[in-house]
Amino acid sequence: MLISTSAFAQTPKSIKLTKGQKISAKTAMSMDMDLGMGTMKNDNNTEFDIKVIDENEKSYIITYTPVKIKISVDGMGQSMTYDSDKPEDRNTEIGKTASEKLNVSDTLSLDKLTGEVKKLSENKSDEKSGGGMFAMSNNQNQGAMDAFMVIPANSKIGDTWTDSKLEKGLTTKKSFKWISTDKDVATVKITGSMSGSMEQEMQGMTVNISIDLSFNETRTVNTKTGQVIKVVNDGDMKNTMESMGMTMSSKILTTTDYSN
Repeated sequence: MLISTSAFAQTPKSIKLTKGQKISAKTAMSMDMDLGMGTMKNDNNTEFDIKVIDENEKSYIITYTPVKIKISVDGMGQSMTYDSDKPEDRNTEIGKTASEKLNVSDTLSLDKLTGEVKKLSENKSDEKSGGGMFAMSNNQNQGAMDAFMVIPANSKIGDTWTDSKLEKGLTTKKSFKWISTDKDVATVKITGSMSGSMEQEMQGMTVNISIDLSFNETRTVNTKTGQVIKVVNDGDMKNTMESMGMTMSSKILTTTDYSN
C-alpha cells in the first residue's frame, strides 16, 4: 500500500514501455561476510537483458535473461572464481551453478500502474539453485524488480510515501523521499528493512534461514516512463541458520545501471 503526503491525487502515473523494447543492465555487488569463525568476500558482476515481449490492459510481459556472470569468492582458506566468458570455468564449483542460469530467461509480469514485477514462470536452474554462498548472495530477478518505479501521482520534491509487503515469509518495508529532479530524471532516497525466515537448499539439505536486513538506497528514475536509470543500495544483513547454529553478518553494496 502506498501512502503519499501529497495533498491531492488525480490521474495515476504509469510505466511506459513498447513491445519489443530491450533494456540492458549491469549489476556490481560486493558482499563482505563475517561467519563468526572467519570472514569471506564475494564479488558478483552480472549483465542482463530485460525485453518486453507482450502487453495487456494492466501489465507488460517481460523476460529477464542473464547474459554475462563474473564471480569471485575469497575467504576461509579458499579462493574461487567464475567468468562466463571462459569456457574452462564452467566445470568449477561455482561455475556448475552459475552457468545453468546463463542465457536462461524468466518470464515476468510488470504492473503498469504500480511497477510491481511478479514471476510468471521459473527457469529450471531455480529448482536446484542450492549453490551455498552463491545462492545466498544472488537474488534471482532482483535486477528486473528494481528496473521500474512509479512515483505517486501529483507528488512533488520533498514528498514521502511508504510501501510494505509480505512474500514467502519475508516482510519488506520501505520509506521513500523525492529528493530532487533534473529535467525528467528524479532522485529518490529509500530506507527499508526485510525480516522473516525462508528455506534454502544448501549442499543437498533444506536449511531454515532467519533474515534481518536494513538498507539505504538511491534511485534515479525517468518520471515520464518509470524506467529506473541507476540504483545504489547499501545494506547490512544478518542471517541465522538455525539447524547449523550459525549466524552470518554481511555488508552488501550493490550498484545497477540500466540503458536502452
